[in-house]
Amino acid sequence: MLSLLLVVLAAPAKGAAAPSSSLPNRASLFVVSKETAETSGAKVEVELRKALDERSVALTDLESLFPDELPPNTGATLMKEGVDAVDNLDFEAASAKFTEALTFWNQNPALADVKEIGNAHLHLANIALQTAGKPGQKTAAENISKALVLLPTLEIDPKYFGPDVKKLVDKGLVELNKAPRAALKISSTPVGAEVTFRGAVLGFTPLNESPSVPVGRHLVTVKRPGFKPAAAYVTVAKEGGEASIELSEVEGYGAARKTMNGLVPANLGKGVPRESREIAETMKSRFLIVTEVGSGGDGQLEVWDVETKARLKDVALPTDGNFGPVVDKVKAFLANPSPVTMAKNTNADVTATAEPASGDSVFTKWWFWTAVGVVVVGGAATGIGIAASQSQPAAPAQQPGFNPVLFPL
Repeated sequence: MLSLLLVVLAAPAKGAAAPSSSLPNRASLFVVSKETAETSGAKVEVELRKALDERSVALTDLESLFPDELPPNTGATLMKEGVDAVDNLDFEAASAKFTEALTFWNQNPALADVKEIGNAHLHLANIALQTAGKPGQKTAAENISKALVLLPTLEIDPKYFGPDVKKLVDKGLVELNKAPRAALKISSTPVGAEVTFRGAVLGFTPLNESPSVPVGRHLVTVKRPGFKPAAAYVTVAKEGGEASIELSEVEGYGAARKTMNGLVPANLGKGVPRESREIAETMKSRFLIVTEVGSGGDGQLEVWDVETKARLKDVALPTDGNFGPVVDKVKAFLANPSPVTMAKNTNADVTATAEPASGDSVFTKWWFWTAVGVVVVGGAATGIGIAASQSQPAAPAQQPGFNPVLFPL
């Protein structure tokens, strides 16, 4: 009796174990803004990222993945050397070091810290009082005024600053409180950057309200994930002042954002695009949380699993700022991204669909049909008939890869 062995090389059947992930089991967030909706998109990104973090969703750490590559903070080194010189009573060398530190921070505001700048001015004031006699009073007062404008809450270290410095600081605070105040407008390109002013976070650009500050020279620092920290000095006059700061994207992340700006609008509601795999590899994350935001803060959110091509879809963005329900759905999907309805999740309306991009079906691939081979053992076969009944019970889950199936004649 002739026997026929048919070896079919097939992809794992539905229900089979999914292939192991080659990417870290975390997510990256991409918020794309529609035309004229940049401000709304920035607000959604800030609030959504915050909500994801509060619910312990594992997101890519952009600062670690894309280091800002700022130059060494030479100012900090000069400050330390200046303090060492003060300890050795070498006031001339100390004055030179503190002055060099201030010059460096003037040229590199992104590396400047108002507390350190304030301390440099206090040391220069103290040195003037100790070495310049009566003329040093004016120099000391000028330095203390600059320090207090930058940071009125500057602490006076009794180890280095005596009663004479403390007296000038108290007088300077009285004058500062009497000084005219004006609005300081703070903006950034792109918007959505966190603003730090006088050592405290004010919010995100564009700020709803401009802080009222004393006239004088101020330091404003802004930062946004995936961008190099930036800062600027701005002189506020009686009419007010404005700090407009431009941020530069960190290399790598900038290219990924540019690609996603075209990829997201073209694929929302359609499937997980092939190109998303390259982005995921750049971001070192298996999942991509993507959305396109309109001018009213509205939009649809999806989560793409680049490993299985499963996706969470049709999640509407809230316009009231309550991102809790959205994050709950995202978190449920990340916990079980297999391409089946997730009936066991607490959110019954959350589904993951394995909708591949156009042309991804295994039955349309040339290699699938080419892989079907027939080996005749002990004779020749005159024909082959193969039938698969849908009523048969599902086969046990197989290991990932191709499954050999034997059909006796």
